[in-house]
Amino acid sequence: METYVILMEMTQKGMDEIHKIPDTVDELEEKFAKKNVKLNGFYKVMGETDYVAIVESKDDIDGLAAVAAFGKTGYFDTLTLKAYTMDEMKKAVGIYAENFK
Repeated sequence: METYVILMEMTQKGMDEIHKIPDTVDELEEKFAKKNVKLNGFYKVMGETDYVAIVESKDDIDGLAAVAAFGKTGYFDTLTLKAYTMDEMKKAVGIYAENFK
């Protein structure tokens, strides 16, 4: 599974309709599940970013679709980070050590 951290800032529409965001996220989570995309968490945060979502999907295409779905609501501008587990990091470091040292 691929993991994505999605940082979101509210748009003006998001501010105007902030009361609709929880239900919108619930609806997206249901739609994601039908496509085998998992919303592992959705958080309102304080600071430069307004919301953070953690999404898992089988590949980058489904991950991209999930990011687009958040943007399509009109409530958020998104910045997406692809995340790697420490096991994946260990494999990458092993490849580096073996081939590029």
